[in-house]
Amino acid sequence: MKYKCLIVDDEAPAHLVLQAHIARTEQLELIGDVYDGQEALEFLRINQVDILFLDIEMPRLTGLELLECMPYAPSVILTTAYSNFGFEAYQNGVVDYLLKPISYPRFTKAINKIIERPLARKEADSFPEIEVKYDGVLKTIKTKEILYIEAVGNYIRLYLENDKSLVITQTMKYILSVLPPVNFIRIHKSYIVKRESITEFKKTEVILSNNTVLPVGRKYSVLLE
Repeated sequence: MKYKCLIVDDEAPAHLVLQAHIARTEQLELIGDVYDGQEALEFLRINQVDILFLDIEMPRLTGLELLECMPYAPSVILTTAYSNFGFEAYQNGVVDYLLKPISYPRFTKAINKIIERPLARKEADSFPEIEVKYDGVLKTIKTKEILYIEAVGNYIRLYLENDKSLVITQTMKYILSVLPPVNFIRIHKSYIVKRESITEFKKTEVILSNNTVLPVGRKYSVLLE
């Protein structure tokens, strides 16, 4: 099985190093190279990536800002020349944090962290069922029935097509990791919506099929273009 990789870095030499490391690693396949966070968002909108090699200091949209608005959650390995972003990396749940220049042994150590755990692949053209924690027990939800999702403090609320809602204990990061990215999109730090439920959108808001109006975050508006 090949892990599809994307390199996001504003410096060409960094691309060359990572390209060489990926080429040496049998389990990896490079499917894209982009040079800033904006380009990365465009790429992630239409391509399914398993591993993201992400620089932090970039123009237009930094690596940490990109982490906040990605349409889904691939495994992320941060690559940077600076050693003072360890806490931010931990907060964003990245797999590893590589300091430049990146040696091949250190690179393979990071990759092995991903290979040693199951790779959650999602069918791009389906609405799978997912399990969520509701009232202390696991409940199966059909993603087709979800209109949108809202972050509420330490919980999230699922709004369903039958006008019901569920408050569950999982995080937005978890939900993004199990939702099919072709069918769901994050429009705000607090909202994920089913694409087909959007009937109208503007730069600052979307209107859903049940007439709900939701705000669009500035960083996320590019995903709707």
